[in-house]
Amino acid sequence: MKKFIQLLIVATVATTGNIYAQGIYAGDALRFSRTDYGSSARFKGLGNAQISLGGDISSIGGNPAGLGMFTRSEFTISPEFNNTRANINYLGQQTKSTKNMLNLNQVAAVWYNPIVKAPGSDLNKGLISIVWGVGYNRNNDFSVENNFSGVNSNSSIADSWAQRANGQTPANFQRGSVEKMAFDSYLIDKQVGSPSNYFPATSQTNVQNQSEVREGSTSEMNFAAGLNFSNKFYLGASIGFVNVRYVTDRLYTESGTVINTVGPNDPAPDPSNPNEKPNPHIGQNYDLTYRSNQNTTGAGVNGRIGLIYKPVNTIRLGATFQTPTWMHMEEDFAEVIDTRFSGGGSPTINIFNDVANSNMNYNLRTPYKGSFGASVIIGQNALLTADVDYVDYSSTKLTVSDGYRDLIRSENQFIKDNYTHAFNYRVGGEYRIDQFSLRAGYGINGSPYKEDPKNRFDVKYYSGGIGYRVNEYYVDLAYQRTETHNTLSPYELADFSEPVATSKLSKNNVFLTVGVRF
Repeated sequence: MKKFIQLLIVATVATTGNIYAQGIYAGDALRFSRTDYGSSARFKGLGNAQISLGGDISSIGGNPAGLGMFTRSEFTISPEFNNTRANINYLGQQTKSTKNMLNLNQVAAVWYNPIVKAPGSDLNKGLISIVWGVGYNRNNDFSVENNFSGVNSNSSIADSWAQRANGQTPANFQRGSVEKMAFDSYLIDKQVGSPSNYFPATSQTNVQNQSEVREGSTSEMNFAAGLNFSNKFYLGASIGFVNVRYVTDRLYTESGTVINTVGPNDPAPDPSNPNEKPNPHIGQNYDLTYRSNQNTTGAGVNGRIGLIYKPVNTIRLGATFQTPTWMHMEEDFAEVIDTRFSGGGSPTINIFNDVANSNMNYNLRTPYKGSFGASVIIGQNALLTADVDYVDYSSTKLTVSDGYRDLIRSENQFIKDNYTHAFNYRVGGEYRIDQFSLRAGYGINGSPYKEDPKNRFDVKYYSGGIGYRVNEYYVDLAYQRTETHNTLSPYELADFSEPVATSKLSKNNVFLTVGVRF
């Protein structure tokens, strides 16, 4: 379980060219598939439970049937403040990090169009109105800083590079690969008597540090329409144009001692080759730096259809179906290893490598989502609302038009083997006092993993808010806290013995919506 979660959550590309760790793109596919419905500060305060409510600008990016409940045109804008905190345990050491950002969460407008009826006809029967909406929503945030450090007595990142090098001779190393950089930097050596087996030249006891900064988001531009039939039945549809941006900057450092991996009585890496010299840095201290950058962008399209039914005025039932999002993704990746050797009675040596760049284009189909909601109006001042979503993450699929087909085939199999369906739950309540409204909500996004019996990778939401309305204007303020767990690893080993950092991730978000009706 540790291995597959590590690959899926971290999705750290560890090499360039045609060789990638299994699950890397499956992890990114999951990252870009876990989105929430866009919503205003009002619905954020309600735990984002919105499927059956309607009458809010959020319907553009949620259940488009809710547009049918509008009786006036409207414009809103919603900035947000994001505070992300990561509390990480790595090799017994605790590290905390914080990242703050200010973003635009939503901007949207709706246009109310009543249906002109013949004189004398019942204005409350049949098609009453058509409402059009257009809106931008930011529905997933990737921003976080992951910093951790510790003393490792069991392995080095060079162990991972040696394993990647196995099966290749130095002459066959791919140009720009990390195994070639590691070999040229004297961080891995050949095994005696074998031209294609390698050992790390770094000591097992070493000091490791990693700093990783992630940024980006998933956003949508939605165009929607809603119909009102007899003030009881509402239908809607929307089309969404999706944009993805994900950037990861990673800096890993390690310090220790260069060791003689071939034994004290055989200082040459290969005695059968007298021209091959031993590692000149044996006994010296090393300080290695590994840097990598992943920049992924994508664009795609999806659609939603929805309905809301009011059997009586105090009860609302809603349902929404969201199609998969079909996206084209472009990834650029860069990495480099730099090393410094010092001490041991020898002069200080710095070895620098050229930055290696690679790119990958692929197509991603995210899962469909089905949602159901129910609301009850209590008296004149209160309401309760609840939603449930069904998402089948195992239906996620990657494709390529040329090249990398074997890689993508293995990634899709990885998705089928390790992902499963999940349910998301949301509940919220609102109470009005004159022109003010008080709100609270709670939600859980279910874990997408098959092997998560304790639901450790659920995402939990806690929210509250307040609203004020006067004449044609309104202001809503909401606070939302999300909590989840994560695992990270600076490198991967074939026997799954790599060090793993466990992270408790929390996001404290504040949303402000300002709106006007006209």
